[in-house]
Amino acid sequence: MKKNTIIFFVAGVIGVIGIGALTLDYHRSQAAQPDEQQQVSAEVVTQAVEQRSLANTISTFGDVLPARTLGVSSAYPAQITNLLVIQGQMVKKGSPLAVIASDPAARLIYEQAQSAAKLSRAELDRTRELLRLQLATQSQLDAAQKAFDDAQAALATQQNLGGVASATLRAPADGIVTALTVAQGDRIAAAAPIMQLGVVGSLKVLLGIDPSDRQRVKIGAAVTIAALADVAETLQGTVTDVQDAIDPKTQLSNVVVKIDGADRRFVPGMRVRADIAAEQRKAFAVQRQAVLNDEKGAYLFQVAQAKAHRVDVQTVIDNRGLLGVTGNIDPHAPVVVVGNYELQDGMAVREASR
Repeated sequence: MKKNTIIFFVAGVIGVIGIGALTLDYHRSQAAQPDEQQQVSAEVVTQAVEQRSLANTISTFGDVLPARTLGVSSAYPAQITNLLVIQGQMVKKGSPLAVIASDPAARLIYEQAQSAAKLSRAELDRTRELLRLQLATQSQLDAAQKAFDDAQAALATQQNLGGVASATLRAPADGIVTALTVAQGDRIAAAAPIMQLGVVGSLKVLLGIDPSDRQRVKIGAAVTIAALADVAETLQGTVTDVQDAIDPKTQLSNVVVKIDGADRRFVPGMRVRADIAAEQRKAFAVQRQAVLNDEKGAYLFQVAQAKAHRVDVQTVIDNRGLLGVTGNIDPHAPVVVVGNYELQDGMAVREASR
């Protein structure tokens, strides 16, 4: 009986010791959990916030055109005997463009005018000699002088009307042949267009925008232009005109942008894309990925004393990679741009190594 009592007593002591140990471990784990929660933090990348003037961007497409176009024509009926250029060819001022032959009837009249001018010259010289010999009067000399002047004027007129057998048309300025309306051998009427020459001293870009955006684009607004083949190749231009009429082909409003014609990366006929800086407004500039949205609206996180703080914002400017926002933003606290999706208001953060 004594032996059983001793066994039960020992078993009870062991049980009490085990329960006490389990209770102590539980309280230790409960005490450690708050410390571990305080040590949890999110790794983020931040960026300084800056308040400045930003512009909304209107993205569009268009074509490069010569800023000025000249027409090349003949002042008289003629035939194209030799066409010396092709469409798209660059020409220098004074370069030959085409050789034309005048109409046979016009050449006949010109030759008659030449004969009349030659005769009037001889008559004038004879009258001067007779006046020297006192065999003619001053009035006769004046009449001979007038006849000679009239004959010279008629000859010049017939020459301008195509009296010469052939003539060479030359480029009036440096440019590109943008259009040819005739072929070699064609007969043309007086003043009929032969070709168009785009002057390349300056170029323009014709951009199409939605008619509802017309009021947002102002003359003088900056435009960034890039070739479709290589968007990294950009050029800066300026809006010179916002046209009121709607293009019947595209149903868009045209915006004219002036660019430097000396930049040979852009040539007439090239298709380009462009970003127009529309209305401007002062706002806080942040990267697009810094702004999040939920059921309450747009917001971002700023970091102060190693903790993330939610700030509700309103997006007022959309400038592609940058957003202009307003709200209760601390201009001295950095904005989280990477790692903000996992953040909660008041959560501890640490800066990621860059």
